[in-house]
Amino acid sequence: MDSPSIVGLSGQLALRQQMDVTANNLANTNTTGFRGDRTLFQSHVSRLAVPGREIAFVQDRATYLDVRQGSLSTTGNPLDIAIDGEAFLAVERPNGGRGYTRDGRLRVDAGSTLVDASGRAVLDEGGGRMQLPERVTAVEIRGDGTLVATVDGRAEQVGRIGLFRGGDLRAIRKGGDGLLEIPAADVQPVPPNTPGIRMVQGSLEASTVQPVLELTNMTTVQRAYENLQRIVSDDDSRVRKMIDALGRPN
Repeated sequence: MDSPSIVGLSGQLALRQQMDVTANNLANTNTTGFRGDRTLFQSHVSRLAVPGREIAFVQDRATYLDVRQGSLSTTGNPLDIAIDGEAFLAVERPNGGRGYTRDGRLRVDAGSTLVDASGRAVLDEGGGRMQLPERVTAVEIRGDGTLVATVDGRAEQVGRIGLFRGGDLRAIRKGGDGLLEIPAADVQPVPPNTPGIRMVQGSLEASTVQPVLELTNMTTVQRAYENLQRIVSDDDSRVRKMIDALGRPN
């Protein structure tokens, strides 16, 4: 197989990855706190043993997180929180590990533990579970994450919902359970009243996905894939004709 087919196939593999990423973005257009993915590609030149010949491949380098913040919308639910600024909530996975999210749809489970929409315990600034007292009638979540519960008519400070951030946003990856992965060495707790970072009670953050843009990207990728397929098919036909011609007896 010579260079046109090799280059075409490498381009198709890269476009297939981009198509998968775009499709996943579109599927999460309405997912609270979702941040879209972006793909990064790089051309790679490989020199052949033949003097003066080289092949340029397309290489999938990475998939990275869109760091833009989604718009905040008011819900009026006191257990809904949005994060204004670059930080994440920490939740406890079923296996005991930790994951991060910006989905602030919280609730209190039967054991009086503050959990996310999937029932995973929300962690405080020290990494422990946020546990509420019994007979809570009202909840206030302040801008720094401090949670104040009203019990029997009295306000009681329960603790502070933890906010965390990664040192390098490019190192953040998505896990298969919808949570974000931040390397343990990069995790930094956000101190109270950090400028530019606050919690907004009674609000949620929308997805950063722009459907029109993603649909445009998908159409562009599909056309590019089809064009490369024609190149690969034409080159395959050329090779077959050459083999047939050279294989005929004189």
